Amino acid sequence: MVVLADVGAFCSAAIRRGGKHECKRSTAGEAAESCLIERRRYTKRYSAYILCRQFTGVRKTDDTNNGGVNTVRSGQGRKRSISIVDVARVAGVSHQTVSRVLNDPGSVRPKTLQAVRAAIRETGYHRNENARALKSSISNGIGVLASDSQQFGPGQLLWNVEKAAGEQGYLAKISLLKNNNDNDVQRAVGKLLEYDVSAIIVLSTETWIEPVVRMVADLPLVSIGSSCAQEGQFSVVDTDQQQGVRTLLDHLVAQGARRIDHLSGPHGWYSSEARLEEWMQASSRYALTAGRVYRGDWSEESGYRVGLDMADDLPDAVFSANDQMAIGLIRAFCDRGLRVPDDVMVAGFDGVPMGAYTIPSLTTVQQDFDALSSRAVSCAIDMIHGASIKKLLMQPRLIIRESTSR
Repeated sequence: MVVLADVGAFCSAAIRRGGKHECKRSTAGEAAESCLIERRRYTKRYSAYILCRQFTGVRKTDDTNNGGVNTVRSGQGRKRSISIVDVARVAGVSHQTVSRVLNDPGSVRPKTLQAVRAAIRETGYHRNENARALKSSISNGIGVLASDSQQFGPGQLLWNVEKAAGEQGYLAKISLLKNNNDNDVQRAVGKLLEYDVSAIIVLSTETWIEPVVRMVADLPLVSIGSSCAQEGQFSVVDTDQQQGVRTLLDHLVAQGARRIDHLSGPHGWYSSEARLEEWMQASSRYALTAGRVYRGDWSEESGYRVGLDMADDLPDAVFSANDQMAIGLIRAFCDRGLRVPDDVMVAGFDGVPMGAYTIPSLTTVQQDFDALSSRAVSCAIDMIHGASIKKLLMQPRLIIRESTSR
């Protein structure tokens, strides 16, 4: 129990404004009353102040001289990091409640949740993920292996995986492939293993990458974008590529197309080969006039070059393996004096936002990159805790716009 004289001393020493003492003791009773008034008044402003260690002279240090890490200094001059106990005292709750807010916010009442989060912001508390990992004996890192690509799909997946991992309490450790060879894959995976990750998510592009990863890493592995990944080695999360292509070609045939050419992606890419295969099956299923296959590299420039060539032997419609090449096609047709969709229909795949604003706007098959990433991270976490390998296919959505509307 703290005597009134001690309370008065605390008030005199700790409650400050502009570096000067505001409270002066006259009697112990007056000091106590003044202390209570001042403490209520300055709780918000000095939440990381003495409230962490009442009556012991704890002060918050200047963050600018501490590498951005919030610490408090005790009366003996020692520095320490702000803990959940400090946050709990500022919020007026138990440290167990703060722990529930951090780990299971859905179990906390909204009013309490709001108070604790406000205290976290005011104190500048940051959870020590390394200590948390040591305590649980499980690394909180998830490795992400990705190609160094500037294309829309891979970029969206990479960004969303990092976001989804953070939302689920894990850190995404990213390693990019610089060169297309086995040695570079081994280098990139080795870098992830140095981070002591508990699982690796592979943003699959080319079919040869995954077997190399499997040889190097004896960890739970999840592949995004490879419906045909080797059975029993990877969990797979992907868009149902075949269903997406099938739905799009059904639409083009319904619009009167009898010859549908295909602008494919590069050789050896999962998505490129899967979409090409379904295009071939649909041509046979509908007994369409044999269409031609062109190869691009996913870029608008490659679509433009193909479009200039294609204008000399025009089909009824073109299915492009991604939206960026489709946008290049439309520009090439326009430059050659052709009208889309009156002279030729054009459709893409992915659902890039700019497709809604091209002239004409682009019909596409939209992939849910946010859901793909979230499911992949959840799958990796489940496997870390012993779940078996699984395969998840997400349904895409056909968005019909002006480029195929006659």
